[in-house]
Amino acid sequence: MIEINEEIKELLFLGPVGTYSEIAKNQFLTILAQKNIEQIPFATVKKIIEYVDKTPHSAGIIPIENSIEGMVRETLDNLLSLKDKNVQICAETVIPVHHCLVSRAKDIKKIKKIISHPQALAQCQNFINKHFSSGIEQIEKASTSRAAQELINLDESYAAIANKRTAELFKLNVLAKNINDEPDNKTRFIMLSRCTTTATDSDKTSIAFATKNQPGALVKVLNVFDALNINLSYIDSRPSKKNLGEYVFFVDFEGHITDDPSQKVLDLIRLNTNYIKILGSYRKF
Repeated sequence: MIEINEEIKELLFLGPVGTYSEIAKNQFLTILAQKNIEQIPFATVKKIIEYVDKTPHSAGIIPIENSIEGMVRETLDNLLSLKDKNVQICAETVIPVHHCLVSRAKDIKKIKKIISHPQALAQCQNFINKHFSSGIEQIEKASTSRAAQELINLDESYAAIANKRTAELFKLNVLAKNINDEPDNKTRFIMLSRCTTTATDSDKTSIAFATKNQPGALVKVLNVFDALNINLSYIDSRPSKKNLGEYVFFVDFEGHITDDPSQKVLDLIRLNTNYIKILGSYRKF
């Protein structure tokens, strides 16, 4: 179970129902001690993070990384905007992605337009190129489930890329299954809350930092991890949105924030950073 600093009354996820985010939400519910939690679909990652940041007794489920498309930029950018330092990542889970082509139509030959989340469209380009002409229109939507839901009010020339459960929810036909370009496609989801986690035998810590604007600053930070024999499992960067050429680096490293090596590495890298934010310390999936 996750230790939560306050009772969770609302659990937010990227909706509508039928999304992979909802599937992840159901997995997180199994590790929460509280029962009778209101489960609320939200339209965007940004709105989820903003709501949790300002609303006590809430938690949010958001995607952070896809095995094909990489990190979810909307999540990284909005994690930096968190004002309540007690709101952190407290858990993660990984959900296999199995895309289907769904439609009101029963014949794939009728399809002239495909709607879905931009990542889902990108992950199925081989299938789209093989089965449709180069003129097929691809329309981006906020989520795969929302795309499928919109088909209810569209004619049979439209199809959506979504999962099988969504097709069942909205009574749509599955025209093709497992259409991912990469069969081992997975998405990692995190849970944000006002939480305290205890160290286990398999933890990771997520941080964001900006280096000082001087030669070798990033190398000096990375060398600290090497010197302390701490494994970096991930590193990425996003523009600071303040000055052109300035970046914020996101790092996941093995260990819990309460471990002596983790405390030491944070103390040392502060010498070569002008900004550092602890995003969370939690058990690895």
